[in-house]
Amino acid sequence: MKNKREAILQATLELITTNGIHATPMSEVAKQAGVAAGTIYHYFESKTELINDLYAVLKQRMGEALMQNTEGQTSVKDRFFRFWLNLYGFFVQNPKEFDFLENYAQSPVVSEDVKKANEVHYSPVIAFLAEGIQKGVLREMPVALMTALVYGNVVAAAKLHLYGGFPLQPAHLQQAMQASWDGVRIN
Repeated sequence: MKNKREAILQATLELITTNGIHATPMSEVAKQAGVAAGTIYHYFESKTELINDLYAVLKQRMGEALMQNTEGQTSVKDRFFRFWLNLYGFFVQNPKEFDFLENYAQSPVVSEDVKKANEVHYSPVIAFLAEGIQKGVLREMPVALMTALVYGNVVAAAKLHLYGGFPLQPAHLQQAMQASWDGVRIN
């Protein structure tokens, strides 16, 4: 049963990132997933619920990726770089997930309740930024603004790597992380 649900979510991801939400009928999802059309409705009441669940799964995966190899990082700068690199790595290693999150996370199809509920997956990073501000290491600004600025830098680097014909080498990543850090740290 779990495999069918996962197959449905994967098929939805593939089809939506290729065709868009409105050009992805449930019948096509069923066909791509290798399940009967009625099987989808066993797991999801509607297309909207399916998309919201897909969003939740991807946010959870993103949150898990953010937290990889963060233990043992003691300085704010080291932790910042690790979070930055983890997010970048998740995006470039999972281009379909990145595409979905970039193109549909702000869509009205994904409900505000679902977005709010899934903030828990990256709340450790939000807490880390707030702590860095409190310690006087990071600039005094709303955490939401800082998050948007840093996230935007990671997204820009991932897009350059994935779509811009400029695969970032380790030295480029170091430059990008440093530039992002310089934008939020207190000089």
